[in-house]
Amino acid sequence: MSHSFESQPNPLTDRPVLVTGATGYVAGRLIPLLLESGCRVRAMGRSLEKMGARPWARHPKVQLIKGDIQDTASLERAVEGCGTIYYLVHSMISPKKAYRDADRIGAQNMVRAASARHAEHIIYLGGLGEMDHPNISRHLVSRNEVGNILMNGKVPATVLRAAMILGSGSASFEILRYLAERLPVMITPRWVHMPTQPIAISNVLGYLLGCLNTPEVRNHTFDIGGTDIVSYKDLFTIFARTAGLPIPMMIPVPVLTPKLSALWIHLVTPVPSAIALPLTQGLSLPTICQDDRIQEII
Repeated sequence: MSHSFESQPNPLTDRPVLVTGATGYVAGRLIPLLLESGCRVRAMGRSLEKMGARPWARHPKVQLIKGDIQDTASLERAVEGCGTIYYLVHSMISPKKAYRDADRIGAQNMVRAASARHAEHIIYLGGLGEMDHPNISRHLVSRNEVGNILMNGKVPATVLRAAMILGSGSASFEILRYLAERLPVMITPRWVHMPTQPIAISNVLGYLLGCLNTPEVRNHTFDIGGTDIVSYKDLFTIFARTAGLPIPMMIPVPVLTPKLSALWIHLVTPVPSAIALPLTQGLSLPTICQDDRIQEII
């Protein structure tokens, strides 16, 4: 995928930018763009070996640092001297499904580390969905809690909330792709007709990069999405047409629970059920942007 971002000015200070979750999907695509814009980047991950294998790892303006959001000492070392922090981690595969506790503790640790080391700004990518909806998933509740913890810290924060991210490597997009490619007929849950407002990874990166030098986004939460509101059934149809595949026949049934859906996805796709389950639980409610202020600012 090519990107058409204009060269960004350097951050408000000349301090390095910390990108957490550096081997993750979004962070791995954001780091090269930060480097192209002239930023110095400190990439944090739990494995120096995995980070070292990335194409950007040997860039002269990249520093690799080992860190874990569950370890405050390692976070303080990672934050030391940095101005902006991109918080792009979550704990969906935590032991015993305790990702909500792990996410909350990780966010609290980051807030303390960022404050202790005098960071200027935290930028977080969370999930879209109304918290008072009866079908809200634990995964989306957890993502929202993380955003609230970061927003209530001493360091100014910006929270971006997105629904499905469209792009090769995104877990939710890969589920869509594998199912469309492999199953001409699908027995689907009722959520296949649920409205959603997906966003392309290139647009997500544009917003993340744009937040870097835009002071007015600080201490605000924004919904980010594409221009179209569609159903998941529509997305399967659009993907099949774009890829030159037969449009799959979808037969919704009322008894297919998120757990059964996740196990089915695990059997048909390479996405493990530990990731598929929280994702499918989040498909049972509308994920639509409630405001578009971000479009006027960035």
